[in-house]
Amino acid sequence: MNTGPDSVPRRSDFPSCKVIYCIVPDDGTDKRVLTELREKLGIVRAGSQTCRGLGALAGVKTKRGKLPLPSLVKQLFVVCDDHQAEEVFNYIFWSAHVDKPRRGLMWQQAVAGGTPFALPVDIPDEKAGG
Repeated sequence: MNTGPDSVPRRSDFPSCKVIYCIVPDDGTDKRVLTELREKLGIVRAGSQTCRGLGALAGVKTKRGKLPLPSLVKQLFVVCDDHQAEEVFNYIFWSAHVDKPRRGLMWQQAVAGGTPFALPVDIPDEKAGG
C-alpha cells in the first residue's frame, strides 16, 4: 500500500472483501467459533456482540397487545477476503450448527474493500476469562 505523505489511496490498495454475519444463541457458541476460526483458518478480523433477539416464527404466548419477551443472542461478524468467503461461511454454518432448528441464521454481503490486517507474530494469545 502506498503510504507516503502525498499518497492517494487507490482502490487496488484495499482488496474486496465479504462480511459474514451469524446470529447464534447466547450459549458460548460465538466464542468457540471465533477461537476455531483463528486456529484453523487464520481469521483475525472477527468479533461478536450481544443483542436482543426474538424468533419471528417461534410459538409465543403473550397477552393481547403485548410483545413477547426477547432473549439474549450473539451476533458474530467476520471480515474475510473474497476468495475465502465460501469456506468461512460453510465453516461457521456447520460449526455453529445453524442447520438445526432455532440455532440461528446467517448472511453475507460484499464490501467495497477492507484494510488488510495482520497481528504481530510475537504477541501471545489472550486467555479467555471465566
